[in-house]
Amino acid sequence: MSHQLTIPPEHRTTTPTATLTQLALTRPPTDGPNILLYDIETAPSLVYTWDQYKTNVIATERDWYILAFAYKWLDGRKERVVSLRQADTYDPESHDDRHTVDRLWALFDTADIVVAHNGDRFDQVKSNARFLFHGYSPPSPYGQIDTLKEAKRYFRHYANSLNELARYHRLGTKIKHTGIALWLGCMAGDPAAWRQMERYNLHDVRLLEELYFRLLPWIGSPGHVNRLNWNHFQPSGDRHRCASCGSGDVIKRGSYRTAANRFQAWQCKVCGHYSRSPFALGEKTELR
Repeated sequence: MSHQLTIPPEHRTTTPTATLTQLALTRPPTDGPNILLYDIETAPSLVYTWDQYKTNVIATERDWYILAFAYKWLDGRKERVVSLRQADTYDPESHDDRHTVDRLWALFDTADIVVAHNGDRFDQVKSNARFLFHGYSPPSPYGQIDTLKEAKRYFRHYANSLNELARYHRLGTKIKHTGIALWLGCMAGDPAAWRQMERYNLHDVRLLEELYFRLLPWIGSPGHVNRLNWNHFQPSGDRHRCASCGSGDVIKRGSYRTAANRFQAWQCKVCGHYSRSPFALGEKTELR
């Protein structure tokens, strides 16, 4: 007989129920997977140290929090930004980031896939830390694509920052700013600093989308989004669809071989990605 674990009340999580519409957030397109591109901006922690370099923190006066984030649904409307100064109860002295965290959680909960640059080591885990801080349950399951990891997996560039990759591939560059003064200005409630931060954050998501499209034909397993899970493979006789972008404009080109079988390879004429037939050549039934 199984025994149910008793969770103390103070450790029970809550699942937010506000919808995207209620939170004034854009909804994803109705066709295909919900792919969310996003980028967060955090406030630095305020700490005490004995020195400036290679030193330990003695005490923390104020923890970091999420100042703002920008997002865009792939194939959806233009990018949007959510910042603390947009909250009806905004107070620069409070450092309460529930306005940004609530909306970020709702977007994650809606997404099938989230895309960020260095998301595995920063944006995603930082977001999770604030969800945990506010006592929220995890969002519903989603996949993660980290464009930094994908760029390092398949290529060798001078550097793999979003700015360098975008510059190298002639996609643009990040907006120049005043450095830490911009973050301090936002934390102090300076409207001009907030406007610059929001423009900077939005532009990062524009670059992220451009980089994602540039990397798309190269991204393979495990980072690859198989759109055939949403655009279901048609019965034999119907046209194959690209597993990466969902296009039906594909051509036969080469084959995939395994130890036991050979499969027809298809190349997408839209994004360039290769995918394979779910049927082995010579077989009449789909392999599982």
